Amino acid sequence: MPNFEAGSFVTHAKLPELGSGEILSHDKGTVRIRFASGERAFTLEKAEPHLAVTQEAPAPPEKKRATKKKAAAPKAPKASAAKA
Repeated sequence: MPNFEAGSFVTHAKLPELGSGEILSHDKGTVRIRFASGERAFTLEKAEPHLAVTQEAPAPPEKKRATKKKAAAPKAPKASAAKA
C-alpha cells in the first residue's frame, strides 16, 4: 500500500490525460487530488490500485481571466401616449 500523504505527487494509470497531481487530503475513504485541470475526489479503495507515486509535480492551475461585464443597453424612449 503506497503512502498517500498530503503534498505527495501521484499519477492515475487509468486516466493518464490528467497528468500528475498533488494529494490535498485523504480521509473517510476519499482522496482529493489537484490536477492541472482541477480538483478531483476519488474513493481511495477504488483509486488506490491505479495511483502511483511520482516525483513530477503537477502543472500550476490555469488562471481564469476576468471577464468584462457588458454595458447595459441603452433604454429605448417610452412611446408617447396616443392622441385622442
